Amino acid sequence: MMGVDAWIFLEASMNRMRMCRNAKGILTVDQPEVLNKRWSERNGIRVVTLLVCGLLAILEVCGTTSYAQALQPQPFPNSPELVRAVAVQAANQPALLATEGVRGVGIGTSSGGSLSLLVLVDNTNTAALLPSSLDGLPVSTMAVGTIHVVQCAANNPQVAYPLPVPLGVSGGNALLFGGCCASGTIGFKVHDNTSGTVGWISNNHVVGHGTDGCPSTAPVGTPEYQPGSVDTDCGPGQNIGALARTVPINFSGGDNLVDCGFVQSSDLEVSSDFLNLGPQVNSVVPAFVGQFVRKNGRTTDCTEGTVTAVNLTVNVDYTEPAPCATTCGTATFTNQIMIIPVAPSTEFAAAGDSGSPIVDADNNAVGLLFAGDSLGDAIGNPMGAVLSALNVSLASGVSSQVITRTSRYWFTHAFSLTDTNCATLLKAIQADGSVMPLGFVTLPTADRNADNVIDAYDTLIEALSFYYRSTAVTGEPGGLQSDKLKASSLCVARKKLAVELIAAEANAALFGTFPGMATYTSNGTTTNFPPDLISQAQAVGAGYDPVAINAMTALLKKFNSSGLTNNLPNGLLECDAQTGKIPIVFGTETNKITLKQISQDPMTQATCPGVNNSCAAAQVVVFPNASDPFAKAVFTSTVNLSAYTPNMPSPACSGGGRDAVWKILPSMGINGRQFTASTAGSNFKTMLAVWTGDCNNSGADLVAVSCVDTNVGLEGTQLVFNTDGTNTFYIAGEGPSGQYGRLKIRITSP
Repeated sequence: MMGVDAWIFLEASMNRMRMCRNAKGILTVDQPEVLNKRWSERNGIRVVTLLVCGLLAILEVCGTTSYAQALQPQPFPNSPELVRAVAVQAANQPALLATEGVRGVGIGTSSGGSLSLLVLVDNTNTAALLPSSLDGLPVSTMAVGTIHVVQCAANNPQVAYPLPVPLGVSGGNALLFGGCCASGTIGFKVHDNTSGTVGWISNNHVVGHGTDGCPSTAPVGTPEYQPGSVDTDCGPGQNIGALARTVPINFSGGDNLVDCGFVQSSDLEVSSDFLNLGPQVNSVVPAFVGQFVRKNGRTTDCTEGTVTAVNLTVNVDYTEPAPCATTCGTATFTNQIMIIPVAPSTEFAAAGDSGSPIVDADNNAVGLLFAGDSLGDAIGNPMGAVLSALNVSLASGVSSQVITRTSRYWFTHAFSLTDTNCATLLKAIQADGSVMPLGFVTLPTADRNADNVIDAYDTLIEALSFYYRSTAVTGEPGGLQSDKLKASSLCVARKKLAVELIAAEANAALFGTFPGMATYTSNGTTTNFPPDLISQAQAVGAGYDPVAINAMTALLKKFNSSGLTNNLPNGLLECDAQTGKIPIVFGTETNKITLKQISQDPMTQATCPGVNNSCAAAQVVVFPNASDPFAKAVFTSTVNLSAYTPNMPSPACSGGGRDAVWKILPSMGINGRQFTASTAGSNFKTMLAVWTGDCNNSGADLVAVSCVDTNVGLEGTQLVFNTDGTNTFYIAGEGPSGQYGRLKIRITSP
């Protein structure tokens, strides 16, 4: 009679098999196009049939936890039995591996459920020759096929996913070897423990193979793509990073522990969600015999299995036959994990699944798949060993344990002359390629410290101005704001945005913390940031709507305040904040100088327009509150022309004087759209003129469209005109020569 637990296990298993059949009942078989046989043979491409699963179907098959829970208990965690079994394995392993037909040795279980010495064999004849026990430990055998790296060489296209791409999908480099290409699987999302940069990991032989087809022969910086090249007819897919490093594989008889490589990428390029399995979790669970695991890979999608051996020593063949001939050799791996498939999966892995993430039922990381046999069994590197060898840590986008610093931190920790390990703004700028893209400007704009080299120091000098210099004025002609020219409301908003955007870019570049990884909670309300928040902020900053810019500034400020502030990534220290006068080298001189004195404002009225005292600095007309561009579109502005000078040509209807200028861009001034401009409420006789053309050449190239000068005082002047969707239209408000005062303008459409 079955016990209660056995019945639960059986019922759960039957339910899972029923779900699998139901799921497969709605699946379709995607038979990829078979290329010309001669072409396929010449390029070593083997065509296979792939079962393509929809997301929900796979979540039904792989997302249920009842079956997994029945297999969760660890039968031998850190027990004396396991210690003894490992000792017996170590004593007998060399002789066993030297036996013909033996392909691996590890720790498994016997038919009675106790620990055994598991020997992988190629046929039952070999198994019959082995002893039933060694040193009192039962010997069990398992027939396996030839064990090889699971590297894809089949023309089996996998789709390109929108950025950021999910984990567990086709990826790799596009280097050809012998006229052939190869693809594997994107594994886990990680961040570099030293630099904090974000990236992803896979096998060395997936991301690090060179033109000889062997691991570790691709140069650092080799582009990596999704999908992998096999799925794009041996061409590059969409770039999702560059090879940063691999762990070399010893083919000379020494032991290996991992087959892995790290690809430097970004939060904008790689997600932290496994395809078909859900979010990655930032925790590692060691493998144990009987453990339920699953993976998602390039070829076999979501599959399920159980760990049948740990501490496995196995020889893995890395050679490929002609025409894709490689001579990499055979490598010995120790302390490996072996997984066999469980129903409904008929195989745990196949060619192309190399690099697949192996996780438990809760998506805790267990291992990195790298090899398998022809029967669908798989071998993986222990996850802890992979992370340690690459010096990286898991970087789940759903984790709130990220590291950020506020804008105040970055601008008071500008640089350090004594400690290169400090987390400073200069170090963040250097990590970001020595530039700071802000949307409306990319720093640096000039050689600011007169050393004839435009570099990260110039970027720092300009970045500091947004924090330490006044937002009310602009920086012409030398960036020091000495002329005290008024900044427009648009420019003020952009400068405030720049402070938070620079901090956000610094958090991403130096700490590897991107907005998609963080959340911000205040007064019970949680803010989730879009992964592309930084690029969104750059786009908003390049726009002309101060309201939208101010809202984005507030969102960036939340992101910069969202993370942990009591630690830093490995290799970085927090130096003391800079106060008072500090030494800095300009050219050949060392001066005592403040951060404010160092800073130079890169914005001028021409490059940060909106003060509307000239054609070049014209304020852009925006309708912030109009979702429908033709509904309730109202723009108002008031200026005092006593501080202005004549800049525009005299209107055709009369001689003009001091003027202010606004402009309508083609994106708003679509063909045939009607606008009405009014100066009602002004306290002097006003004139309105509309121009198109080029602001250069002192306005000589402007072409008059219309002008009105008939009304006086509070009644104002009104002018109606249509745009053409091609030209920028300039609206000049002014008084007759010698008359000026407070000018109010109201622009509506329709």
